[in-house]
Amino acid sequence: MADTADQLSSRNSVTLPSLAYTSACRRSHASYRYRKAFVTNSLQHLQQEVMSAASTEVAMSKAEPQLVFVFCGNGVTLKEFSEALLSSEPVFRDKCEEVEALFQKHAPISLLPARGHRPKDLLNPELSQPLLFTLQVALSSLLKYWGIKPVAAVGHSVGEVAAAHFAGYLSLADAVKVIYHRSRLQAKTARGRMLVVGNIPVQEIAECLHPYSGRVCIAAFNSPVSCTLSGNSDSVDAVQRDLAQAFSQRNIFLHVLSVPAAYHSPSMDMILGELEENIQPVEKCKGEIEVISTLTGVAASENDFAQGKFWAQHTREPVAFSQAIRTAARDRENVVFVEIGPHRALQRSIKETLGQDTKVFSSLQNEMYNYCIHPVLLDCFLQMT
Repeated sequence: MADTADQLSSRNSVTLPSLAYTSACRRSHASYRYRKAFVTNSLQHLQQEVMSAASTEVAMSKAEPQLVFVFCGNGVTLKEFSEALLSSEPVFRDKCEEVEALFQKHAPISLLPARGHRPKDLLNPELSQPLLFTLQVALSSLLKYWGIKPVAAVGHSVGEVAAAHFAGYLSLADAVKVIYHRSRLQAKTARGRMLVVGNIPVQEIAECLHPYSGRVCIAAFNSPVSCTLSGNSDSVDAVQRDLAQAFSQRNIFLHVLSVPAAYHSPSMDMILGELEENIQPVEKCKGEIEVISTLTGVAASENDFAQGKFWAQHTREPVAFSQAIRTAARDRENVVFVEIGPHRALQRSIKETLGQDTKVFSSLQNEMYNYCIHPVLLDCFLQMT
């Protein structure tokens, strides 16, 4: 690296685009035991980074990573789409516009730019779910365009729709249709509350719910020590107080999600028949990669995704996220998870399920969309040979 730094300072004819192209496309990376990647915007900055890195310890390259894309679900903090990302990445922008046009065939919805929406509007599933889906489809399309391709995908709750589309099991039009009817009908359900509980074995939490049978249920199994509860607001509030008192000496984590409804609970029963009917027909497509469904915790088939009944059950039944993550990692070496969403949301659950040394990267970082997608390229590159 010291030689590279010297060349950068002595060769005036070198340009950053040509250097990046030569390094990425004109070298056999498999012949090098070590590698280093940099995020930079000028040759001067790159020279400084290379000189600094030359004095640090290097790590031996590993076997090629088995990437798994993880699409988050409801409850994440949605912000406006960044004008910088939309203007700087044509693939991202074009995909966003394509998705918006498909949604507008169902309803006069405005997604881009997402300005003018009040924070309260972003809690409405009729807006929040289409926005999240659009972001996930555009992000995963951009990563694929850049050559970052996973061997499998997992979608937490509603994130499975984007995962199924990315994997090739749903056409974009059918995926939009699923999201549109799912979000439209969920907006009609009774208001409720969802509570994330952490740091306590899920089995112990389940035992505490017996007095609230029929009113509060486990909506998501996030990890062996984390779950999400769902039910009517008063009952969930009561459960929160009970748990806080019962586990006050055990560092229990309690967090109310910013969602208006009790997803994956009996509150959804009233919409399931209409949801199944409206989603049909769905074109059956042969997928390109494996999707581990959080409905079952195992790999789904093209027949599953082509059934309205599957998506209705997916809306009602608890999210088997922890089981799906274990399935995704089984019989794979050097598994690397990449979260597809507005910020890091599932890293803790993944590490609690598989171990703290599990590699989990976020596609967007620091809760700002301006160029923060690029570090994931560096992270993935450093895991490869």
